[in-house]
Amino acid sequence: MSLASLNPVDNKISAVLSRLDNIESILNGIEANTRASDDLVNHVFRDDLNEKVTVNIRCSIISVGDIDTVRQEFKCDIFVCATWREPRLQGKENKDVDWSEEWNPRITFFNAVSIDSNQKKRNLIYLPGDDVPLAQESYRLVGTFKENLELYDFPMDCQELTVTLMSDWTDRVVEFRKDMTRMDNVRHETFTAVHEWELGDHVATEATRTKDNQASSANNYPIYHIRAHVRRKNGYYLWNVVTIMLLIGALAFASFSVDISAPADRLSVTLTLLLTAVAFKFVVSQSLPTISYLTILDKYVLAVLVFLCGVAVENAVAAAISRQSVQKLFDRICLYVFVGIYVLIHIIGLIVVIIKTRGVSQRMANLSRAYKDRSREIAGWLKKAEKEKLEQENKPKNTIHVASL
Repeated sequence: MSLASLNPVDNKISAVLSRLDNIESILNGIEANTRASDDLVNHVFRDDLNEKVTVNIRCSIISVGDIDTVRQEFKCDIFVCATWREPRLQGKENKDVDWSEEWNPRITFFNAVSIDSNQKKRNLIYLPGDDVPLAQESYRLVGTFKENLELYDFPMDCQELTVTLMSDWTDRVVEFRKDMTRMDNVRHETFTAVHEWELGDHVATEATRTKDNQASSANNYPIYHIRAHVRRKNGYYLWNVVTIMLLIGALAFASFSVDISAPADRLSVTLTLLLTAVAFKFVVSQSLPTISYLTILDKYVLAVLVFLCGVAVENAVAAAISRQSVQKLFDRICLYVFVGIYVLIHIIGLIVVIIKTRGVSQRMANLSRAYKDRSREIAGWLKKAEKEKLEQENKPKNTIHVASL
């Protein structure tokens, strides 16, 4: 057989080998894509699945600020500590524990938009007289959190800044509770929104769970809310919005100084003020998110706009009256009526401001009072625990007397 006749066979063999190499590379790619990642966590289940684990939570809000009303977000630097009894680790020390192989409450920060840093630590604590240790998992987290702001009372509003914790275990496995050994706190010296907001001196917490109609599965999950409250300082809006709108509306009375026989001049004054107020309304709307309801400030601005429209209509109607005596009488009566309406608008506005301001002050006072009551409750509990500990230490031990023979 000649060499030339072997070349086609060799070419076919080379082509088959090339295809095999391609198949091998494809299979390697599939294997790489389906291989478990290095950071995959295998969650450890507890042996006592029938017993719900109570996880005690305490927190410290280290810094809060950058409250964005339009985006409805805020930044927070928070410390969270979760503690639970762990019989699996009885008799062990910290150095003997491989935490990656132990059970944990699988806490996630539910409403976090972005997390800049998250330092997690674990520790094992033995309380005096208790051989079952406490497992402790702490988080020092800095991030941006989402908050649905209630802006009905803007700019006299009080807002809750909530950090929500959720466990990936169901509520049949984990239950969140307030840690009654330490008081939650918030630091005022690191509050970065002091020019626009006033931070309350309390932290409110609430343990709950996802509702059946809100959960993405048939199970419910435990949730723990950590809330700080801020009160908006309304001076900026009162001086830069309310005062300007008040002056724009008051200038509408200048149209009555123009003779009725010149309706074009009258309407030019009123309509120019109306267009100015409309443009100012669009500027004000940039300070708020897109919401489907009216705030107090919106209602005031719209009231001034309606008042200006009423003045413009009156100017047109007065010019259409043919009899001069009736025309002047109508114009004078409308002037007095509009003065009364404008004064009434601002009296009602002032009353609303006073009522809302007092309501916010009362709400903040009630929250501070509840926080102080909780502080006294924790102090009483600690005092009682310390007293029981001293009584246990001072209690005489049973002795056995052996009679001498």
